[in-house]
Amino acid sequence: MIDMTLLATVFDLDGALVDSAATRVLSECVDGMADAIARGTFGLRPGAADLVALAGELGAVGLVSEAPRRYVRAAASASGILRHVQVVVSGEDVANGKPAPDPYLAAARRLGLGPAQCLAVEDSGPGIRSAHAAGMTVLAIPGASADLDALGLAACRAADPRAAAKAMCRLWVDVYALSR
Repeated sequence: MIDMTLLATVFDLDGALVDSAATRVLSECVDGMADAIARGTFGLRPGAADLVALAGELGAVGLVSEAPRRYVRAAASASGILRHVQVVVSGEDVANGKPAPDPYLAAARRLGLGPAQCLAVEDSGPGIRSAHAAGMTVLAIPGASADLDALGLAACRAADPRAAAKAMCRLWVDVYALSR
């Protein structure tokens, strides 16, 4: 949701804010993005809201993002998916963000689930690595701009990723039900 190059200019290598001006710039960027979402300037990827709603019918849903909490909540609220989400974990909530497993482990813990009981749906390389490192099954749906070859996912191109995601969610629920 926020390009890592922006964050790299605002944070030093230790993750500390460079100065108060950088803090103000980041805050203004987040405010601007939240306003754009509220105006409908941009939103979720096609099919994402349907997938979250389906997942909400099948079990507990957590939303894990590296973006600032204020932006994540604005996007989830404006798109209508917040009503299907029990837990929100943002990059601000953990010491180590993606690709470390911390965000996904925090979400699982807050949902009262073990990582092996979770299916993570991810669209970025760091997110895929984060969920995998947490011990979760990962459904990777990279964005159009993602380099699937660089992610080691070139063979995962789907003609209809929404249909594949729905089938994967239903399969995951069936497998989980059989294991109980």
